[in-house]
Amino acid sequence: MSEKINDRTKAVIYCRVSSRKQESDGSGLSAQESTCRDFAKQKGYEVVEVFQDVMSGKAHARPGLQRLLDLLESVDCRQYVVLIYDGSRLARGIAVHTWLRAKIDSLGAAVESPRQNFGDKAADRLQENVVAVVSGFERENIVERAHNSSVERLKAGFWIFQAPNGYEYEKSPYGGKILVRKEPVASILSEALQGFADGRFQNPTEVLRFLEQKPQYFAGIKARSVRIDSVTKALRNVLYAGYLEYKNWNIPLAKAKHPSLISYDTYLIIQDRLKNRGVAPARKDIDKDFPLRGFLVCESCGRRLTSCWSQSHTGRKYPYYFCYQRKCVEKGKSTPRASVEEGFEAILQNVVPDRSTFKVAQQMFRDAWENRRQTTQAELASLRAQSRETEKRIKKYLERAVRAEDDETVEAYENRISELRREQAKIDAEIDKLATPALDYDEMFELSMRFLSNPYEIWKKGSISLKRTVLRLVFAKPLYFSRTEGVRTPETTIPFKALRFLSMTENALVRSDEFEPYTYTVSLPLMSCRGAG
Repeated sequence: MSEKINDRTKAVIYCRVSSRKQESDGSGLSAQESTCRDFAKQKGYEVVEVFQDVMSGKAHARPGLQRLLDLLESVDCRQYVVLIYDGSRLARGIAVHTWLRAKIDSLGAAVESPRQNFGDKAADRLQENVVAVVSGFERENIVERAHNSSVERLKAGFWIFQAPNGYEYEKSPYGGKILVRKEPVASILSEALQGFADGRFQNPTEVLRFLEQKPQYFAGIKARSVRIDSVTKALRNVLYAGYLEYKNWNIPLAKAKHPSLISYDTYLIIQDRLKNRGVAPARKDIDKDFPLRGFLVCESCGRRLTSCWSQSHTGRKYPYYFCYQRKCVEKGKSTPRASVEEGFEAILQNVVPDRSTFKVAQQMFRDAWENRRQTTQAELASLRAQSRETEKRIKKYLERAVRAEDDETVEAYENRISELRREQAKIDAEIDKLATPALDYDEMFELSMRFLSNPYEIWKKGSISLKRTVLRLVFAKPLYFSRTEGVRTPETTIPFKALRFLSMTENALVRSDEFEPYTYTVSLPLMSCRGAG
């Protein structure tokens, strides 16, 4: 404390805490202000104004402090005293403290505190500077301890930063907090991520549209819309796979304690798909009225067909598919939607295997499933051995990094360790997958076999999203379309090729001399499109 100078009659109070959490603590803003007001009353000062900041004392650019300095510059400071709870409230660190003291002194104001003496004598200045140095040390020590604690927490497998969508924090039995699933966002996001990995969604834009159709998704998040960059960020976020990594602090990829939304295998598939530049962009004009739009290709020019609703002179609208390419001989010549889709559905019905072929396929799947189950234990043993060997290599590189003397060598070892951590994560993910008790055949393949047995049924009863999925799962390439010949012979995906091969083999065994090539031809009437929109 300093003695009162007779011509100083007014006081301004400055209070500061480092965080919102400290506002209500014993030495929070209100407690500091109360102590300073009591001190001002004892000294006979009139408190003109109170200035507050909630930020670190390391910085000199603080809103409350700047307003205080602005006030001092606008008044006769010879009448003013700046009251602070103690020296650490003014600044933490000798550099900022010295700058502020010089600034206040240059304006003509004095600094006083109920807990510390601010004077002009050498001993007073020494004490003041020692307090400032110690305050700076305390701040740096607190920051260092907090950083070290955060690093150790991450190394232990706990995420410490903002919870990503689909998660929230709750108290952990291990101490501190842990990420847990936040429903229904977690389940919706899990479906979106898995759908992208499986090919149900061809690109991030389709994932975006899926999320936009789920109002429940927004129930647990602040945003009311989803941006494409946030979708891409989610697709790249390894936290959803039950792992964590923080390169800024040299935290390598490691298994996390929180529950995953997808497997690590699925995460790797997603990364591969994101890198694949061959994935076609999502079309904005796909709707339930024209499910084949974007999947039919003009046989004359090789470009995709478009579609339209054409209005007659009576005002009635008719749906058509047509080619719109300028140089194509079929440009503007349309075909009624019903004719096109009836022809396509005839092809889709022919893709359905007969009952005997399907039974053979089912038995083959069962045999393959049983063989796979029998080899799982051997694979598990091999993978566990690989994991142990990788761990040994990691420890070896860690020992070398500790002994290394130059930064380049240490960095090289750290990079190699990160690579090995990723390899080990892949191996461990495969171990987890194989070690999980397997479902029986019927539980695993019921839906798949239902789809293989009759994709046409799903096409007829499904939504536009399911219809697009049927197209991708049944046909390996877009379908060529001729106005005179209809939808041409399609190239099916491997499962349906296999079923076709089984059917052909059975037919060959029964009537080898009566085999005919597998072709589809559907005749369609011609019609001109007017008023295409």
